[in-house]
Amino acid sequence: MLTPAAAIASVFRKYADFTGRAPRSEYWWFGLILWVVFVALSLLQLIPTGTDRNGYPSHNFELVFMLVAPIVAIGVLLPSLAVLVRRLHDANFSGWFALLALFPLVGAVVVLVFTLLPSNSAGARFDRQPSVPGLSFQGSGLH
Repeated sequence: MLTPAAAIASVFRKYADFTGRAPRSEYWWFGLILWVVFVALSLLQLIPTGTDRNGYPSHNFELVFMLVAPIVAIGVLLPSLAVLVRRLHDANFSGWFALLALFPLVGAVVVLVFTLLPSNSAGARFDRQPSVPGLSFQGSGLH
């Protein structure tokens, strides 16, 4: 089981790596920390920073939220998808099952159940295969 810091480090080290597997702890710690970050950002906009010229409370952090939240969301989109695919691999499902989340309600529930399932040793089929010694495509025009 990974610690929260190790899970975050692992997810960002494999920023756009859709191969291999991710244990439940890596997936759920990352999800929890993302949730905490977005809740903290949304709470920032509620802090009154004074009053405007009409005497109403002004919330200047709303601008910060409107600028920072989308940047953070875009920045974590790819690693979020990658860790989801690796989590599905760990439960021995194809990463394409992540597309089920696009179906309202039912698809998201199915993906949630898949991510809650324990690791399956058959998921090793999604691990990176060792390269064959002596076989190289360099210089052949095939990359």
